[in-house]
Amino acid sequence: MNKFLAAALLCFTCGASRAAEADHFTVDAAKVADITTELNNMANDGLSTAIDELNSSENCDDSKASEERLYDRLTDVFSNHKKGELVRAIIDGTIERTVIPLKSSVYGEWDLWNGFLLGRIGAGKSPLALFPLIKVGDTMIGADKLEHMFGQGLIYFKQHYLEDRPLVHVLKSGIFREKTFLGGNILATGVFSYGDLSANFNGMRFWNHMLQKRDDVLGPEQNAGPYLFCRAGKWVKNDERPIDFRTYVDPTMQESMNCSKFATEGSLRKFQAALAERQLRDKSRSFACPLDPALLGRAAKKYEVTIEDDSYGSTIDHWIINRDGNGKVSYFNEF
Repeated sequence: MNKFLAAALLCFTCGASRAAEADHFTVDAAKVADITTELNNMANDGLSTAIDELNSSENCDDSKASEERLYDRLTDVFSNHKKGELVRAIIDGTIERTVIPLKSSVYGEWDLWNGFLLGRIGAGKSPLALFPLIKVGDTMIGADKLEHMFGQGLIYFKQHYLEDRPLVHVLKSGIFREKTFLGGNILATGVFSYGDLSANFNGMRFWNHMLQKRDDVLGPEQNAGPYLFCRAGKWVKNDERPIDFRTYVDPTMQESMNCSKFATEGSLRKFQAALAERQLRDKSRSFACPLDPALLGRAAKKYEVTIEDDSYGSTIDHWIINRDGNGKVSYFNEF
């Protein structure tokens, strides 16, 4: 291996340690437990604990610094599997979830040329090679979508709202990360997930709703917060508006609806062969993608909102939803 390739591999694999996938096809969604109540309860309890701890050590105010200290503390609850209490509870099995072994999944035949993180020797022994499935309301998602909501969503939120970057710039930055170290590159998982892009965007909405200083980007009728506010120098939880993840999770996060694309033609063929094999074994349900185009269309309506700071007048759904089915990702003109 030459020095350039070795350096590139090291760079991508270090950054890609956060990349993860989930299999939205092998298990019937009807068999996945709805954990909405447990997830919402943990989120609201975690929010209360964070508020109490912050109030015991400092006073809040309307400054940007106070707001950022709040978000930093909240990442102990809302973050990835290494730090966030909610995702960790799912990984550990504290909350009911459905685990699919890598070798039994649609990525079971993945090799290094399809995506290093799923195709490397020993990948199947890692509990994080393939994230478990959960259901929020009627929507089945991988727990990795919560990671994207909390992590990438916070990046989106800070860039757009705290740094005043145009929304299209923020969405394009997220697409770049998804095409490289967060998935759609053979040095990562080899899977470019539009479901991840939807989760990132909805995570931006989640963090904006925390204090709801600004209207929801989809329109004021979509405002769900504030979940807390600063009153007389102390953070106060808004009990009239508890966190409910059904506000954010919808079929655009489900990869059997909002179809992924793949790093190579070979990966696409291997993925399609896995779906065809499952269809032969089980004719009682469909393994097509999108699984239900009409349902995806209804879910996408919410995102058909024109982006005000885009000179081309594009709509949000253009950047996060794939209505055309699985394919090979283009690294230069995908959008």
